Parts: sequence; structure tokens; C-alpha cells
Amino acid sequence: MPMVRTNVTLPAELITEIDKLAGPRGRSAYVAEAVQARLRRDRVRNTLAETYGAAVGRSQWRDADEAYRWVRALREDQAREARLEPR
Repeated sequence: MPMVRTNVTLPAELITEIDKLAGPRGRSAYVAEAVQARLRRDRVRNTLAETYGAAVGRSQWRDADEAYRWVRALREDQAREARLEPR
């Protein structure tokens, strides 16, 4: 992935804590990793918000056990199909 230089202003105490853990030469990588984790979390949160209620009224989603059985059946079907496909 190409790198781009940017300026970010952070509280001095936060920089001190980052440097204690990552060292001053590891600061950028540490911050990049933290931002990636936050992006993943925000994407999941957005997806959950967008799809909230999508399964309401669907009988196959009655409870966690039913959802588990449905997922297992899908995986077994996929595994069976994979075994049958010529290589």
C-alpha cells in the first residue's frame, strides 16, 4: 500500500504513552494500526445499523440454535460441492 505523509495533532500525553509502547521510530506504525482497528469497528457498526431488523419476521431466525443449524447446513453443502468439483 502506498504511504502518504500527513500531519495529525495529538495530546502530548498520548504521544508519550505511544512512544513508551512503540518507541519514537514505531509511532507511525502504531497509530496506523490503531486507526485500522477503529475503521474495522466503525464499518461493522455501520453494517449492523444498516441491516438492523433485516431478519425480523423470518422463521428461520427464531433463535441462536436455529441460526447455528442453518449455518452448519450451508457449510456442509459448500464442502460437499467443493468435493464434487473437478480439479
